[in-house]
Amino acid sequence: MNIICAYTANVDAVCNIQGEEISRLLPRDMKIELKKSIASREDLFSSLLFCMMQGSGAEILIENETVAGRIEESFSWQFRLGGNAAIMSNVLALLGAKPVLNAPALGPRLAGMLHSAVHVPALQAADPLQKEKTEMVHFVFQFKKGSEVLSGGRRIVAPRDNRFIATYDPVNTRILTSQNFDNYCLDNIHDFHGALLSGFHLVPLNGYQEIFAERIAQISSWKETNPQIFIHMEMGSFQSPVIMHFLLSLLPKIPVDSLGMNEDELAAAEELQPGLPPSGWQESMQAAMRLREKLGMFRVAVHTRDYIMSVMQPGRISAQDELIALQKGVEAATSLAATGIATGKQKAEINPLGLEAVEEFCRNGAVASGRGAFLHKGGVIVSLMPSLVVHKPRITVGLGDTATATMFFQELMAIRKMSD
Repeated sequence: MNIICAYTANVDAVCNIQGEEISRLLPRDMKIELKKSIASREDLFSSLLFCMMQGSGAEILIENETVAGRIEESFSWQFRLGGNAAIMSNVLALLGAKPVLNAPALGPRLAGMLHSAVHVPALQAADPLQKEKTEMVHFVFQFKKGSEVLSGGRRIVAPRDNRFIATYDPVNTRILTSQNFDNYCLDNIHDFHGALLSGFHLVPLNGYQEIFAERIAQISSWKETNPQIFIHMEMGSFQSPVIMHFLLSLLPKIPVDSLGMNEDELAAAEELQPGLPPSGWQESMQAAMRLREKLGMFRVAVHTRDYIMSVMQPGRISAQDELIALQKGVEAATSLAATGIATGKQKAEINPLGLEAVEEFCRNGAVASGRGAFLHKGGVIVSLMPSLVVHKPRITVGLGDTATATMFFQELMAIRKMSD
């Protein structure tokens, strides 16, 4: 199964937060808030502590290379594969697919982290992207539930596991591609079964319209040449709701078949007040149904801490196959969190809030199937699958990408089964 994975690939520098280490570095007086960008080390601390207080995740752009250098010098790091597309390509390769990855800033460290089955069309020596200094590195700060930091006499305790990402990345923030990748995809587009797209959330407010126009034209050319290719786009934490809404307005023009997001991104798509996502599965279902209808899309999926929900038109994937896809995605993310390997076997308890949502879903007419349930409602199929609980996660980065890639793989197999 041949799959395009675009657009972001980088190295993640991961720091596991130690409260005492952070406390020693903090300035005496600092306002704790989520910054729009990071112009200093103090901005980093302000945003990191905000996420720790809320137990929330975020990804904020670093304004310049000098600040990125100061941040890199301040902490000790563990290096892992990063970038939504790169992580998903590795997961797909583990599952037996043949992913083709866009990686224009490919150095030896990044190349060594990719699965041997991931194909990166070779860069030409004269490619202007080779002038970029080094591999792109994103700074990931992981914190666990109960992690403590003292700031100006104030004790901050993280209510749940999560991560904060600070990014200086002139390649991925412009969604650059290599000419070899562009040529390879277009020349072989009839051989591809799917395209898994992400990374658009990294684009800054300055110039986003021009950047999106070029990439949307590329994706549209794939769809025009091969109408059967199944395209899923994953959202992210955008720098501004304006950017997200502009992107959403372009998706029907491709058209994209499937869209994925978390509850905060769903709230942004619905233009709800920031920090107030839909409360409960019923509100999420209604919001996802409205968004799918507005965009004229086959499928919209919403992943939360407690469950994954999808709303799709009937015909291409059966309700049972969609639930299997959601379940496989949950299990892969759980395995990665618990063991560090997406394809490992890991026993875990069902998230109690997710289980409660499924039970209530069934009381409202849904049909139970395995751990989840589905409902035919308003001409669409709504599927709900509870998440699993990992009490002592080894990894908190890349879980969503792992779930998304696994679900996408299962859905492609289901689509091929329905068409045979």
